Amino acid sequence: KAFTNVGVYRLNNNEAVLIDSCDHPRMAKGLSRQLDSMGLKVTAIINTHCHVDHIFGNRFLQDKYGCRLLSTALEQGYIRKPDMEHEFYDAGLSVKTLANPFYSVEPSETEIITPENLPEGLEIFSLPGHSFEMIGVRTSDGVVFLADSILSEETWENYKLPFFRNVNKSISTLRKVREMKAEIFVPSHTEPLKDIAALADYNIEKLLEKKQKLLSICDGRGFEDIFVLMMEEEGLSLKTQKYSMYAVMVKNLLQSLIEDGLIYSELELNRMKYHIQ
Repeated sequence: KAFTNVGVYRLNNNEAVLIDSCDHPRMAKGLSRQLDSMGLKVTAIINTHCHVDHIFGNRFLQDKYGCRLLSTALEQGYIRKPDMEHEFYDAGLSVKTLANPFYSVEPSETEIITPENLPEGLEIFSLPGHSFEMIGVRTSDGVVFLADSILSEETWENYKLPFFRNVNKSISTLRKVREMKAEIFVPSHTEPLKDIAALADYNIEKLLEKKQKLLSICDGRGFEDIFVLMMEEEGLSLKTQKYSMYAVMVKNLLQSLIEDGLIYSELELNRMKYHIQ
């Protein structure tokens, strides 16, 4: 249990597979001490996706145990070169922003996950929406790791607009998640749950709520005006390092409304404006 939960799947008496690798080097070191006390060596780490809070321990654990790292193809590039992630979000922002210690993740070598190299007893499944090619993991004893496909009520309350790369795909994923059966579900950032349906419904409701809120303020406005109004609606006062993440999320919400056929974008005097259909 951590800010980003880590799955430990015991293969036998002395070998284990990890699902993600902690959000901080200190947590990874604590995890390794616990594994050592249990007589377990890590043979593989499955990264559900490339976000830094899921891969921070990769390099430390790989150096210590010589373990394999497994991920999907689209996530692999960002795990091998984690500095690309903040460049993706923070392009054009200040050096101070880019120097955020949260992004100081060491590169690690990873393989593309396949049926041939997937450790026995584990099954992966696609969870589109939050990241480029995120996956979940189901264990042979009925535990389902859901990565960041689903967030806690506390996360929604704290962040107001948590990140989802593709909002409509995330909603579709949540509708599939709510129908899943398992002994227990483990989201990355909240407690394990026996029943996932209620939390899935809550997440769907929150995403639809954000879309509706944006729809009500975007007509005839450019992005910066929409962004400021959305921040005011959510009661958010931003520091520089948070601007980019929220800006990308508002753009992703706008894109979801375009996909729905509810709005369209048009260049007007070199400004992109959004209009209700």
